[in-house]
Amino acid sequence: MREGDRKHRGTWKFAPGGRGVSSRFMSPRHDLAPELQKYLHVLGPMPKRSLETFADLGVTDDEIGRYFRMPCERVTELREIWHIDGHT
Repeated sequence: MREGDRKHRGTWKFAPGGRGVSSRFMSPRHDLAPELQKYLHVLGPMPKRSLETFADLGVTDDEIGRYFRMPCERVTELREIWHIDGHT
């Protein structure tokens, strides 16, 4: 934890991918089910853009799921919700 992080009183949670994420940086996405929301931070600060990039590269949902350590079904659900074309 960095010095600046100690000054803010956010709580730390572990994402499904095993990375620690401060709750003060997580904002709820009302367009997504709670089960999907808990995987957003493993995709990085711009989760939709991450999935778009991987899809443009031709990476399958299975491969994306393994890379981010999340179920491929969740990857598929996010791609359907966000209308991201590419390989499945």
